[in-house]
Amino acid sequence: MGGEDADSDKSKQWSSPNRAYKGKEEDPKLWGLFLFGLIGATATTFALFIRIAYLIVVAIWQVSQLRRSVDWMFAQLARSQSSQRGGSFRTSFQEEAWRRYNRRLQEEYEEEMERVERIRRMQSVFNRERNKYRRSYESWRENGPGAYNQHYQRDDWYWKAEAQFRDQRTNFRQPQRDSSSCPLSHHYSVLGLDRSRTQPYTEDEIKAAFRAKAKQFHPDQNQKNKEVAEAKFKEVMTSYEAIKQERKNMRA
Repeated sequence: MGGEDADSDKSKQWSSPNRAYKGKEEDPKLWGLFLFGLIGATATTFALFIRIAYLIVVAIWQVSQLRRSVDWMFAQLARSQSSQRGGSFRTSFQEEAWRRYNRRLQEEYEEEMERVERIRRMQSVFNRERNKYRRSYESWRENGPGAYNQHYQRDDWYWKAEAQFRDQRTNFRQPQRDSSSCPLSHHYSVLGLDRSRTQPYTEDEIKAAFRAKAKQFHPDQNQKNKEVAEAKFKEVMTSYEAIKQERKNMRA
């Protein structure tokens, strides 16, 4: 009986240090996993923030260049008017050319403002997701490593968003290169117009049709079927650009 008690005491003495040693080995692994995920998420967040800031700066610069060209044009017009002796008389052809030029400048300005608005919406989504990640990190610090394992799949949106952004940019540029090969009747039908109509469409009618289709297939308006809506929205944009290019070539 005495020998069995002595053997059991020795086995308990050896087992307790082994359990303590295994516990110490698991702690550095958990901390290493957490630090690796935190560094990767921070680097991706910083890269995405830099990209959005660059897009905003480029859009603002383009808008400023457009405004500068408009100011220069008005200055040249005022100078030419002051040099005339017979007052500010203009022919009907000059009036029509002036109206077309103003309308084209207005369209370009509206397109730039729409681009700036899209970038602002992208930045808003980015800030919202970043705040979500910050809250999950604070929850991890309060609740321990177990909470990190529960939120790891949700915080993986940084890696997926980066790949999705590259795919969307590639898919958006591809139809623009192939737009010249599509018949113009197809582009008109995408906007809900009939190219075989006897009376040609005005620019206001084309723009109204484009806005209606863009609003119908905008991804923000079709959250349940977002992928199909994005494809339709890109097709509408491509058709509108092709029709604009055709009309510009006809005027030239």
